[in-house]
Amino acid sequence: MIITKDKDIYQLINNKIKIYDDSKEEFIDREGVNKKFGIYPEQIPDYLALVGDTSDNIPGVKGIGPKNASILLNKYDTLDNIYSHLSELNASIRKKLEDGKDFAYLSRDLTRLNRVDEVKIENININEDELKRVLNDLELHSIYNRLFVQSEQMQYKSKIVNEGKLELKSTFDMIVYNDGIFYEVRNGKYREANTINLENIKYFYDFKNIYKKIKLRLDEFYDLILISWLNDPDSKGIIKSRDESIESFIMKIAERFPIELEELHNKGLYKVYNEIEKKILYILADMELIGVMVDSEKLKEAGVHLEKIRKDLEGEILKYFGYSFNLNSPKQLSEALFKRLDIKPVKKTKTGLSTSEDSLKEIGSLNIEHRDVIEKILYYREVNKLLTTYTTKLIEYMDDTKRIHTEYKQTGTATGRLSSNNPNLQNIPQKGELAKDIRAAFISDENCYFVSFDYSQIELRVLAHLSMDENLIDAFNNDLDIHDITARTIFNIRKDDIVSSAIRRVAKAVNFGIVYGLSPYGLSKGIGVSQQEAKLFIDKYFQKYPGVKEYIEKIKKEAKRTGYTETISGRKRYIKDLNSRNFVVRQRAERIAINAPLQGSAADIIKMAMIKSTEYIKNERIKGNLVLQIHDELIFEVNKYIVKTFENSVKEIMENVVMLKVPLKVNSGTGENLGELK
Repeated sequence: MIITKDKDIYQLINNKIKIYDDSKEEFIDREGVNKKFGIYPEQIPDYLALVGDTSDNIPGVKGIGPKNASILLNKYDTLDNIYSHLSELNASIRKKLEDGKDFAYLSRDLTRLNRVDEVKIENININEDELKRVLNDLELHSIYNRLFVQSEQMQYKSKIVNEGKLELKSTFDMIVYNDGIFYEVRNGKYREANTINLENIKYFYDFKNIYKKIKLRLDEFYDLILISWLNDPDSKGIIKSRDESIESFIMKIAERFPIELEELHNKGLYKVYNEIEKKILYILADMELIGVMVDSEKLKEAGVHLEKIRKDLEGEILKYFGYSFNLNSPKQLSEALFKRLDIKPVKKTKTGLSTSEDSLKEIGSLNIEHRDVIEKILYYREVNKLLTTYTTKLIEYMDDTKRIHTEYKQTGTATGRLSSNNPNLQNIPQKGELAKDIRAAFISDENCYFVSFDYSQIELRVLAHLSMDENLIDAFNNDLDIHDITARTIFNIRKDDIVSSAIRRVAKAVNFGIVYGLSPYGLSKGIGVSQQEAKLFIDKYFQKYPGVKEYIEKIKKEAKRTGYTETISGRKRYIKDLNSRNFVVRQRAERIAINAPLQGSAADIIKMAMIKSTEYIKNERIKGNLVLQIHDELIFEVNKYIVKTFENSVKEIMENVVMLKVPLKVNSGTGENLGELK
């Protein structure tokens, strides 16, 4: 048995040798290779010669993927035979093979294992000092660590960075991570470190990335980036500015650490740090390391489909205008709309007349005769974004295990919600056929299913809890349709009459608009009605839910007095400009004050759910992992034989993670890909 994930080694499989995949707990024999790659072990070098291997920088033949490689090898058996029969292949494949011939044979030489008939075993005297020197010279740090770090103190690169020049008032010893480099600060000096020694250290900067390197959990530690962000969430924490030297940055960290720690305790934020953010840090790091699997062929198929839709839309739009121009150019689109069609613009920016999404929606509502083409332009942009963001672009992020590893930003928002980048997997499209095609490309591993859990209307439920409005609480306690109730209220629709989908959309906009402190002007733009109508809708809403109106006024008054708002966990957001003389500035600050406790409390709840559900996985030794967090939704990759039990258990955990005055409701789903979940 060979335990490995290295594709090169699969060529060794025969009737005596198997590969053991310890993560899936399965053995791979000759037929297993065929099932996995569509070819047999002896063809692995030829297979990798065609498809390459990014983990080993094996180039392969550009444009030849796993599917075409297995088809060619099944037909012609070897790389040499393929090149002997180029004339039989279609022009596209033939050209790719001709252009990539040198790379193909180079790749085969690189991946084909050398066979040795007889191995001589000699007694070797190991010179540890010489071995250390060679490993350091070659920068083989991981091997060095495995061999020697247990018995040694921290090792440094030969160059000591500014030692003796750093005058620190603080005596804090700490580890700092910045831009892929680790620094150890001890006794007022700092050094760039090859390996990490945590002895007597509990102060860190960016512990998530440090943990991903060392895989060692600490019961007690203080992470300055988290602490400084909690103290001032709008600042996103203390970060290194672009032109700042590392010496200046470490000086800043060392000087700020005791101040920020004291502030954390004085502001009553230690509990949020210790019970939520510290625990979430480990969960996010594990999620980033695990990643989520993607089927590149399905992504390419979705891309072909989207490209056809984009081309058709472009043709229809340009035909309407009567001439050809670049739809992706705001300047050219602006000329087409405001000069060619003589439409009155609604907003001007520094660079010209606005063609933003909000502006186009408002233009469409004000110019009924051109509404169809405006909607097509908006749809064109949606398709174009999906095409450029979620097809070829995502493939670039795949590693050799076909997984994408996003980075979750814990300090990315002021409300406590998580953000995602490189790539942003929280923006995976959710609804519609186009979205389904892209979501279907996110696939679960062998013998696993995705299980998703999505909090239903969590911010509205938090609003009911915090406002204590009797009608809102009653609606949720009786599992009534809140959007239907609001629709009937603002449009005076009788109980027996049907609420149309268009009216329901307006009601939904009103419900969520209240959560975001939306003004009549903002609502009118969003739903395409006059400000007077929008104000009437809001007034009727508050007549139905007077407790919400009282709560909003109370929040604004309390925030002006204290300077901050607070979530159900005690997370605080400090808000400037609540007493500004400028009406627009003050109104924006008031909207933040209304929304922060609602969105922040929802963020608290989803984080608590992440903590409790991962504890359940660990305690019950479940074969599964949390792989995605998309705002109010958690997605797990779980062994398919325990899916139903897991689904029931985690749903119960999430619905009872915190007790509100109304029940938390979780919708769940299972599937082999994300497209099957919605």
